[in-house]
Amino acid sequence: MGRKIVFFDIDGTLYAHDIGVPRSTIDAIEKLLENDHIPVLSTGRSRAIIPQNLIDIGFKGIIAAGGADVSFDNKEIFQIVDNKETAKEIISLLNEGNIDFVLEGPEYVYYDATKDLNIDPHIRGIVETVGIEKFKSFDEDEVVYNKISAAMNKKSVILDGIRQKYDVIVHSSIPVAEMVPKGTNKAVGIEKMLDYLGIDKKETYAFGDSNNDMEMLDYVEYGIAMGNAYPDVLKRARYKTKSIYDDGIYYGLKDFGLI
Repeated sequence: MGRKIVFFDIDGTLYAHDIGVPRSTIDAIEKLLENDHIPVLSTGRSRAIIPQNLIDIGFKGIIAAGGADVSFDNKEIFQIVDNKETAKEIISLLNEGNIDFVLEGPEYVYYDATKDLNIDPHIRGIVETVGIEKFKSFDEDEVVYNKISAAMNKKSVILDGIRQKYDVIVHSSIPVAEMVPKGTNKAVGIEKMLDYLGIDKKETYAFGDSNNDMEMLDYVEYGIAMGNAYPDVLKRARYKTKSIYDDGIYYGLKDFGLI
């Protein structure tokens, strides 16, 4: 078997807030490396909130911020960022739409310091895992961000001004929306990395569970949905494995002969 490249979503795929990263997953990634394959993180999280201990399992490649930030071996391949001036109009529209939010960037996550940072369980969990030092007020002199994460409620409205600039991914099982630069998704990030590494798309695999994994699972040669994936993802995916709670990564890699 030739060298393959495998893309892994984080939340709900590699990691769950109640169990962390399963031991079987760590063992599987180590075996993947021993077999000279390339494991890559492909996440909706911005780089600022990817825990270093997760990267250290063996991931040299990172597709972050839903495809807006792509790097390999600490070298930037592709990135889309906005700044404080750009953020002003977007922040006004988010507030008008009654949406709580954070701006996620490569180094920091920016939030409204006049409000409680406990926007939703996802953000609370991230504060616990990466530390409050990764969070800054968006009143800082310098604001650099790739995407927006938003907590939705019954009164929330995503206004047209936001949709003109961002593609909005509304999660079906949790009241959270991700807003990534228009035309950006994980498949775009994967294409950038394949071009950089000179790897044919026929050598690609991916594991995911959520709405923001749809394009990734469609794009690669072997798109594999976790057993705990959203119903829409399970219905659309060509291949499936067990849940994260049942060693899905390990069994999925083994089924495809990668470990």
